[in-house]
Amino acid sequence: MAREPEPTLEQLNVLVGAWKTTIPSAETQGRTTFEWLEGGGFLIQRSTVERPEYPNAVSVIGATGSDRAFQQHYFDSRGVARIYDMTLRDGIWTLYRDGPDWPQRFVGRFSEDGNTITARLERGTYPGGPLEHDFDMVYSRIL
Repeated sequence: MAREPEPTLEQLNVLVGAWKTTIPSAETQGRTTFEWLEGGGFLIQRSTVERPEYPNAVSVIGATGSDRAFQQHYFDSRGVARIYDMTLRDGIWTLYRDGPDWPQRFVGRFSEDGNTITARLERGTYPGGPLEHDFDMVYSRIL
């Protein structure tokens, strides 16, 4: 059985740039940027939202090196810090955590031209519990 190739940081280039973000159910917008850390090695994600009840965030994304995946280290304006397991394969971007408070999953699907990501976010109510739809989000490339 052939092994899948290890992920390379170059796979993350599909995210690099600026994106308008929309949460249709909340009628709110924001902006997310992805840029390489000076000198490389990590991708930095910065997210802002136009409504004060939603947190602004910064994340650091890097390869794990051993399990064909990435990790995202997330920090937001509420003081929340989380670590997500991440994959980026075949036009699908996933983030997942089964944290001590509750599990979360993000599944984003890239459009054929790579300029739109349609995402579904899910969350559970307890560790190891089932996940339910939380909200949808759309990323539209602006740069």
